[in-house]
Amino acid sequence: MKDILVGQRGVRMQKLTTEDCRRIHEASLRLLANVGVEVHHEGALEIFREAGASVDGTRVRLHRELVEWALEVSPNGFTLHDRGGAPVMPVTGTNVFFGPGSETPQMLDHRTGERRNPVLADVAEGIRVVDALPNIDFMMSLFVPWDLDPSVAYVEQFKTMLMNSTKPPLMVTPSPDDVNKMVGMLEAIAGGEQQLREKPRGMLYINVTHPFRHEFDDVEKAIFAARKGLPFTYNPTVLRGANSPITVASGLAVAVAGEMIGLVLSQLVSEGAPFAFALSVDKLDMRSMVDVYSAPENRVTFVEMANFYDKPHFGLGGSSDSKVVDEQSVGEAVLSLLTEAMAGSNLVHDVGYMESGISNSLVQLAICDEFIGWVRRFMDATEVSDETLQLDLIERVAPMGDYLSEDHTLEHFSEDWYPKLLDQSTCDRWLKQGGKTLRERAEERVDHIIETHQVEPLAPEILAAIDSITEQEQHAS
Repeated sequence: MKDILVGQRGVRMQKLTTEDCRRIHEASLRLLANVGVEVHHEGALEIFREAGASVDGTRVRLHRELVEWALEVSPNGFTLHDRGGAPVMPVTGTNVFFGPGSETPQMLDHRTGERRNPVLADVAEGIRVVDALPNIDFMMSLFVPWDLDPSVAYVEQFKTMLMNSTKPPLMVTPSPDDVNKMVGMLEAIAGGEQQLREKPRGMLYINVTHPFRHEFDDVEKAIFAARKGLPFTYNPTVLRGANSPITVASGLAVAVAGEMIGLVLSQLVSEGAPFAFALSVDKLDMRSMVDVYSAPENRVTFVEMANFYDKPHFGLGGSSDSKVVDEQSVGEAVLSLLTEAMAGSNLVHDVGYMESGISNSLVQLAICDEFIGWVRRFMDATEVSDETLQLDLIERVAPMGDYLSEDHTLEHFSEDWYPKLLDQSTCDRWLKQGGKTLRERAEERVDHIIETHQVEPLAPEILAAIDSITEQEQHAS
């Protein structure tokens, strides 16, 4: 654990003091020792029992020393690689990466304006858009493919992702067997189990339904990932006022307690297994019972707890509770992207989510990509040197000259951020170009990507290996 440094590169704001974080940590330790967590997995119960935890039926109580041992031996980061094995995402420190979300049951079809059930072809198109957008770093599955049998949907969806982008994928599925097949696909791409362990091509997202009750499938996936050396995040979702008290501090204590079960288990299975905190503590709107994605209470403090532990963080931003792409959706997305980046969240997912996670929009995703570019440029350090101060140049040109034709201007003007979607021209020029809104320009960009973007195909032998995995899935169903 470490003190949080105000002004640290990438951590430019804080809502919790170091003492606040310590109190939340101590509160979580008390909950783990006195209340404990139900773990519905006999193998995991035996692992905890052998490590000295108190196991009473399915109730596991962890003592301080075991938790702090796990914090000590777990790594402070890991690196995700692209499909070709290049290290593209060092998930550590204050590095921030962005990606979409997964499996929304609805999509906003920008071509028709319709809110409809997605199909596998929508996943393929959406992932190609993800692949083309320069500020989207990793991929998730975007939509539920309603045209597939649920028994094969997740595996087929993952195959489609691998075929339509070279960016690192995050795996989501309720089934441990599906995880086994997905990792088999990644091993085929990497060249084997050891090669994937050495250069992880993806990461597993385990979404646990209750912080005090951990079901077999979620625990089984955590054990599998730890044994494989596959990075994963173990996220017991906390809804304040529902499965935790309503205050943010209490929700954080509950979230930390639930997540420590995943961390400790991972290290007992394989010491040094890569793990990312999520600490998802959501606002439940007491007027509608909707899980609010864009609430200000959902921001920053969760990242700060991960910073306090000096561990990677899996965060959320770029999402909206709006039902359409409009002023609300853009405003909520931008605020969440900026605050998550300023706090130093390492993996910001759900970019492009709409309607509190019910629907997804490729247009919203493209708009968010633009603003992520703005955020990244804002987060860049400002260089102060002889080259950037240019006192000799000022003394030569000032007081009445200009710098438009100076070599220094020509050498450095492209370092400024120039948008692709936002309009910064004159009104006359904007009108001559059609007077289009940001949403209209984003729709055109999405269409252009879908029509023109090409992804390097998988090698025939790799595709054959992946096909054999999906064929086994189809036969099993």
